[in-house]
Amino acid sequence: MKIYGNKTMKKIIDKLTTIKHDKLLHFFYGTIISFIGVGIFGLWGLILTVIIGAWKELVYDKKHGTPDIWDFIWTILPAIMFIILYNIK
Repeated sequence: MKIYGNKTMKKIIDKLTTIKHDKLLHFFYGTIISFIGVGIFGLWGLILTVIIGAWKELVYDKKHGTPDIWDFIWTILPAIMFIILYNIK
């Protein structure tokens, strides 16, 4: 039995394996923060993800690391995905 799209899946998996561990952690914690924020405040809770992500990059990383816009983007990406999925009708 031939599975269609096998090459496509391989390309997707190969691309996903190139994502840096740090970015995946930002995505993971952004998902957790978004989930908790939505559970407590509804869609307004997603602003919590943006605030925490911005604080982490602008305040914490200035003292303890290197601020990176891509870290911020990977952190808020789950919130953006929640909004998109919520608005699909």
